[in-house]
Amino acid sequence: MNFNSLQFRQLQKHEIPLVTQFYKQVYKKGAANKNDHVFILKTQQILCAARLKEVQGHLLLTGVACAEKYRGQGLASLLITNLLKLQQQDIYCFPYPHLQTFYQQLGFELCPAELLPEQLALQYQCYHSHQTLLCMVYSH
Repeated sequence: MNFNSLQFRQLQKHEIPLVTQFYKQVYKKGAANKNDHVFILKTQQILCAARLKEVQGHLLLTGVACAEKYRGQGLASLLITNLLKLQQQDIYCFPYPHLQTFYQQLGFELCPAELLPEQLALQYQCYHSHQTLLCMVYSH
């Protein structure tokens, strides 16, 4: 993969349906909301996508996905690193346990769920009741 040919950008609200189509191709679930901040890496097509969801003034990183053909090449790391540079506040995420090292290498740290802001704590409890997830934060 030639990283020089990649474009990193934030989608405009009217472009968000493009990433919803991408999610359906990549993992059959997930849809971007027009209130989300959606970031992509692309060539002619979207290769990797992620969303920042605002939850009562706090940011939650969600919907990180990479086209199967391009997994394991550092695209998700590149995408997340670029979007982190654009933010000026803490960013939370609730990854699967097997992704702990991946997120730690990007600067995220484990965060006790009890320390989450109220609305994020409620979302975490809801997600965590269905599957085992970690609670992590990237502090600026």
